[in-house]
Amino acid sequence: MSAHLAAPRLRPQKPQTRSRALRLVAPVSSRARKAPFVVVVLTLLGAGLVGLILISTVLQAQSFEAARLSDEADALQTQQQALSREVDRMQSPSNIAQRALQLGMVPSANPIFLRITDGEVIGKAVPAPAKGSIRRVTQ
Repeated sequence: MSAHLAAPRLRPQKPQTRSRALRLVAPVSSRARKAPFVVVVLTLLGAGLVGLILISTVLQAQSFEAARLSDEADALQTQQQALSREVDRMQSPSNIAQRALQLGMVPSANPIFLRITDGEVIGKAVPAPAKGSIRRVTQ
């Protein structure tokens, strides 16, 4: 027994240090708690990107529609101006006189006037010449 007691005692060896530092790994349950948050964040990012694409598409479609309506408004304005010129041409005194002659009306040789302030008739009414003796009025 004494030999056993006299024998040198062995010390436990220290573990060799590795070049990499050791770190504590979180338990699986704590990592699993973060998963729903990551899913929610990724879902929000995806929904935001889809929303931006949809808004961009709608705005571009509205831009095309606005350009088409602007072109249509320009064409309608041009047409309105042409129609306004045609109305002015048809309302001109020379055109009215020409159309009246075409309809068989004769020009009055002696016009009469009505004074509105007192209702007096100025001038003397003379019958128009017969249809065969119509003289064309040129202006």
